[in-house]
Amino acid sequence: MESGRIKFKNPATAFMLFLMVFFIGISIISEFVVYALIENGVPREIFTSMWYFIVMQVLRLILPLGIWLVITKDKFKRHMPNQPLDMLNLVYIFFISILAIPAMMLISGISSLFVNNDAAELLAGISGAGHSWIMMMLAVAVTPGIVEEVVFRGYIQSTTRGSIKKIAIFNGLLFGLMHLNLHQFMYTFILGIFFAYMVYYTRSIWSAIFSHFLVNGVNVSLMYWVTQSYDYSAEAVADQTFAQMMYDSLAGTDPEMAQRVYDMFYGVNMEWVAIGMIGFIAIFATIGAVVLFNVFIKHNRQRNAEFDVAQGTNEEPEVILEDENIITVENEIPPRFKVDWCLVAVVVIYIAFTIGLPLLL
Repeated sequence: MESGRIKFKNPATAFMLFLMVFFIGISIISEFVVYALIENGVPREIFTSMWYFIVMQVLRLILPLGIWLVITKDKFKRHMPNQPLDMLNLVYIFFISILAIPAMMLISGISSLFVNNDAAELLAGISGAGHSWIMMMLAVAVTPGIVEEVVFRGYIQSTTRGSIKKIAIFNGLLFGLMHLNLHQFMYTFILGIFFAYMVYYTRSIWSAIFSHFLVNGVNVSLMYWVTQSYDYSAEAVADQTFAQMMYDSLAGTDPEMAQRVYDMFYGVNMEWVAIGMIGFIAIFATIGAVVLFNVFIKHNRQRNAEFDVAQGTNEEPEVILEDENIITVENEIPPRFKVDWCLVAVVVIYIAFTIGLPLLL
């Protein structure tokens, strides 16, 4: 055990509170700084570039983690599980992630019926602003896949003890809260659970990074294709009915058929049609993902057992007597998760920013 290292009864929630306050603080400060720089002649394009978007993600998540590790006199490496991934795991993760996407899209679609989908509008705006697909992938898929996983499935997950079920649910909860967005909460909560299980069974942060990249990358690619293929705007799509969309697609070839189809589907809500179609696909895709995930778990259990035997880590860890308490040298056990004032504060901040602030504005 490292001497002099600052400890918390629940380091995961203590860090989460620090992270959320830092995240909000640096976001507010950056707004004022950007406004002042623009007023003093700095080109606005700098602050709408993908590179600025990338830098802000690092400042909001990796910088506070670094500061926290310095404050607690802790080491980055000890919180990053890095057991090598084999090719079969990469194949499993690829197909499980792709099969999970329709369910996430369904949840997002249903949420959009009740709260505004700010994330989709932001992504559509970025895509429609002329940024290249590569830069969008780097900013919205690669960077979040790394920085968010390092923070949540790295540090936070490694500092939480309990059953994997409790750890995953807790991790998903914090991941959902950190997005400070009502629409994103439910599907990020589920994704957080999903990524936590992946890291647990593979013992590798790279499994979650790869899966996170795939999920975000598919959404980026779909949005990029839509915005580049059609005269797209979020407002136009929101106002367009399903009947009008069908009419527009047929009017050029068969106006009479287009009118009949328009009359047939007049009054049908396009959002409900999309949710129905995605829901149908999501049922079968989710079943496939669950079946494949069980195979993935069995593979990794066997692989981990073989790895432990090969590394000789199945032996009891060395212990020493310190302050009349038995402390493990190789594997210091983090404290069990429990609800504390830090977690309550995080939830209060989330409610204030997602419900209270919009009502005031």
